[in-house]
Amino acid sequence: MTRSRGEQVRHCDERLTRAFTLLGKRWSGVILGVLLQGPARFAVLARAIPGISERMLSDRLDELSRAGLIDRTVVDGPPIGVIYQLTESGRAMGPGLLKLGEWAERYLPPAAPRKASRSRRATTA
Repeated sequence: MTRSRGEQVRHCDERLTRAFTLLGKRWSGVILGVLLQGPARFAVLARAIPGISERMLSDRLDELSRAGLIDRTVVDGPPIGVIYQLTESGRAMGPGLLKLGEWAERYLPPAAPRKASRSRRATTA
């Protein structure tokens, strides 16, 4: 196959590949966005992110911790708890995440309203 004279060879930006390999996983960016608001316990994170399972939240927190974006601190009880907070590296992502949110607000259609879960309907009825 021949290229036309004006066609340039393009390469994938390896930096973006590394970043989106981690952040492109469902919920990772959302978890970081919630933690931008400050440290939080597991239960607070689970309530703040509609639709995420506890298993998925645990898996993503482990991945983000191994990547050096969040710290996990065990708090003596009772009850024993775990607090998650952004590391310096995680906080450095804040401006980029906020800009991404601004972009989504401007260029993406609004999300469809979520239907209330059965437990919510039962408690509000």
